[in-house]
Amino acid sequence: MPEPTLSEELREQVTTAIRAVRQEIRWKPGKDVEHLQTRKDWGHLPADATLDDYHATIKTVVENDEAQVFLYHYRAGVYPTVVAEIGNAQWLVMFDMNGIMETAFVIEWPERYLTKREFELIGSLAEVLHDERS
Repeated sequence: MPEPTLSEELREQVTTAIRAVRQEIRWKPGKDVEHLQTRKDWGHLPADATLDDYHATIKTVVENDEAQVFLYHYRAGVYPTVVAEIGNAQWLVMFDMNGIMETAFVIEWPERYLTKREFELIGSLAEVLHDERS
Protein backbone atom coordinates (compact mmCIF):
# COMPACT_ATOMS: atom_id res chain seq x y z
CA MET A 1 0.00 0.00 0.00
CA PRO A 2 1.49 3.38 -0.95
CA GLU A 3 2.43 5.90 1.72
CA PRO A 4 -0.48 8.30 2.26
CA THR A 5 0.19 11.88 1.34
CA LEU A 6 -1.32 14.38 3.72
CA SER A 7 -1.63 18.03 2.94
CA GLU A 8 0.34 20.24 5.31
CA GLU A 9 -2.94 21.68 6.56
CA LEU A 10 -4.42 18.24 7.36
CA ARG A 11 -1.18 17.07 9.01
CA GLU A 12 -1.16 20.18 11.21
CA GLN A 13 -4.81 19.62 12.17
CA VAL A 14 -4.11 16.00 13.11
CA THR A 15 -1.04 16.81 15.19
CA THR A 16 -2.86 19.67 16.92
CA ALA A 17 -5.76 17.33 17.77
CA ILE A 18 -3.36 14.68 19.13
CA ARG A 19 -1.58 17.27 21.28
CA ALA A 20 -4.95 18.49 22.60
CA VAL A 21 -5.95 14.96 23.70
CA ARG A 22 -2.54 14.42 25.27
CA GLN A 23 -3.00 17.63 27.26
CA GLU A 24 -6.61 17.12 28.37
CA ILE A 25 -9.27 14.51 27.68
CA ARG A 26 -12.49 16.30 26.81
CA TRP A 27 -15.88 14.84 25.86
CA LYS A 28 -19.16 16.26 24.65
CA PRO A 29 -21.37 16.88 27.72
CA GLY A 30 -22.44 13.60 29.37
CA LYS A 31 -20.65 11.37 26.86
CA ASP A 32 -17.75 10.56 29.22
CA VAL A 33 -19.98 8.74 31.72
CA GLU A 34 -21.99 7.10 28.93
CA HIS A 35 -18.87 5.72 27.23
CA LEU A 36 -17.37 4.59 30.56
CA GLN A 37 -20.50 2.56 31.32
CA THR A 38 -20.48 1.01 27.84
CA ARG A 39 -16.83 -0.05 28.27
CA LYS A 40 -17.71 -1.69 31.60
CA ASP A 41 -20.80 -3.37 30.11
CA TRP A 42 -18.70 -4.79 27.25
CA GLY A 43 -15.96 -5.99 29.61
CA HIS A 44 -13.33 -3.62 28.22
CA LEU A 45 -12.88 -2.16 31.70
CA PRO A 46 -13.52 -3.71 35.13
CA ALA A 47 -16.93 -3.11 36.70
CA ASP A 48 -15.36 -0.84 39.34
CA ALA A 49 -13.42 1.29 36.82
CA THR A 50 -13.71 5.04 37.27
CA LEU A 51 -13.60 7.83 34.73
CA ASP A 52 -10.02 8.45 35.86
CA ASP A 53 -9.19 4.80 35.01
CA TYR A 54 -10.76 5.19 31.56
CA HIS A 55 -8.87 8.43 30.96
CA ALA A 56 -5.61 6.79 32.08
CA THR A 57 -6.15 4.10 29.43
CA ILE A 58 -6.81 6.75 26.78
CA LYS A 59 -3.67 8.65 27.84
CA THR A 60 -1.61 5.46 27.62
CA VAL A 61 -2.72 5.01 24.01
CA VAL A 62 -2.13 8.59 22.85
CA GLU A 63 1.26 8.78 24.54
CA ASN A 64 2.59 5.50 23.09
CA ASP A 65 5.12 6.35 20.38
CA GLU A 66 4.55 2.93 18.78
CA ALA A 67 0.79 3.50 18.48
CA GLN A 68 -0.58 3.57 14.95
CA VAL A 69 -2.34 6.71 13.73
CA PHE A 70 -5.22 6.42 11.30
CA LEU A 71 -7.60 8.85 9.73
CA TYR A 72 -11.17 7.61 9.99
CA HIS A 73 -13.27 8.97 7.14
CA TYR A 74 -16.96 9.24 7.98
CA ARG A 75 -19.40 11.20 5.85
CA ALA A 76 -17.69 14.54 5.25
CA GLY A 77 -15.58 14.30 8.41
CA VAL A 78 -12.12 13.01 9.19
CA TYR A 79 -11.32 11.76 12.70
CA PRO A 80 -7.79 11.15 13.98
CA THR A 81 -7.66 7.67 15.49
CA VAL A 82 -4.84 6.22 17.56
CA VAL A 83 -4.50 2.47 18.18
CA ALA A 84 -2.13 0.81 20.64
CA GLU A 85 -1.81 -2.45 22.51
CA ILE A 86 -2.48 -2.33 26.24
CA GLY A 87 -2.02 -5.66 27.94
CA ASN A 88 -3.41 -8.17 25.49
CA ALA A 89 -5.93 -5.81 23.91
CA GLN A 90 -5.82 -3.34 21.04
CA TRP A 91 -7.36 -0.06 22.19
CA LEU A 92 -8.70 2.48 19.71
CA VAL A 93 -9.00 6.16 20.67
CA MET A 94 -10.94 8.41 18.26
CA PHE A 95 -11.45 12.15 18.49
CA ASP A 96 -12.38 15.06 16.29
CA MET A 97 -10.04 17.67 14.85
CA ASN A 98 -10.61 19.82 17.95
CA GLY A 99 -9.39 17.04 20.23
CA ILE A 100 -12.87 16.26 21.58
CA MET A 101 -13.29 12.55 22.26
CA GLU A 102 -15.60 10.52 20.06
CA THR A 103 -14.91 7.08 21.53
CA ALA A 104 -12.29 4.74 23.01
CA PHE A 105 -12.71 0.97 23.06
CA VAL A 106 -11.07 -2.44 22.63
CA ILE A 107 -11.02 -3.66 19.03
CA GLU A 108 -12.05 -7.32 19.08
CA TRP A 109 -10.70 -8.16 15.58
CA PRO A 110 -8.16 -5.43 14.71
CA GLU A 111 -6.91 -7.17 11.57
CA ARG A 112 -10.45 -7.00 10.17
CA TYR A 113 -11.66 -3.77 11.73
CA LEU A 114 -8.73 -1.54 10.80
CA THR A 115 -8.66 -2.72 7.19
CA LYS A 116 -12.10 -1.28 6.50
CA ARG A 117 -11.98 1.33 3.75
CA GLU A 118 -12.89 4.12 6.20
CA PHE A 119 -9.51 3.77 7.93
CA GLU A 120 -6.37 5.25 6.40
CA LEU A 121 -3.08 4.44 8.17
CA ILE A 122 -0.79 7.46 8.26
CA GLY A 123 2.03 6.09 10.43
CA SER A 124 3.18 5.57 13.97
CA LEU A 125 2.54 8.26 16.54
CA ALA A 126 6.28 8.98 16.70
CA GLU A 127 6.42 9.39 12.90
CA VAL A 128 3.36 11.62 12.76
CA LEU A 129 4.52 13.89 15.56
CA HIS A 130 8.13 13.86 14.35
CA ASP A 131 7.05 14.95 10.86
CA GLU A 132 5.36 17.93 12.50
CA ARG A 133 8.66 19.08 14.00
CA SER A 134 10.79 18.65 10.86
